[in-house]
Amino acid sequence: MTDQRSFARGVIAFSLAVIACCVLTVTIMLLAGSPVVQPQRVLDQDALARAVLNAVDTDDAFAKTPTIDDVVCPASIPVEAGREFECNVVGVGDGNSSGHAWVKVKIKDDQGKLSLDATT
Repeated sequence: MTDQRSFARGVIAFSLAVIACCVLTVTIMLLAGSPVVQPQRVLDQDALARAVLNAVDTDDAFAKTPTIDDVVCPASIPVEAGREFECNVVGVGDGNSSGHAWVKVKIKDDQGKLSLDATT
């Protein structure tokens, strides 16, 4: 009978130790800022469209000045340093030009600073 009690106490003590380790692990993960807890940051689409418009020389390639509605960029772009993508500015050509401009965008750092290179 004494052996059964000591075995049961041993199992309970072991179970409590496992639970304590799990609680400690979860607490450390939460305090350390686990990637699961942090939401993914994406570029602001309106700010991106304004930056792309500012990078395009609209005097030569377009018959009318393009607006934010004329900018086409990929949606929900994660802010990751080194990520590259292209945006298209679709406007009205003047007969001698296409009315299109491509802007190559590169994210420079994790704060969302951009490098823009426009081609018409």
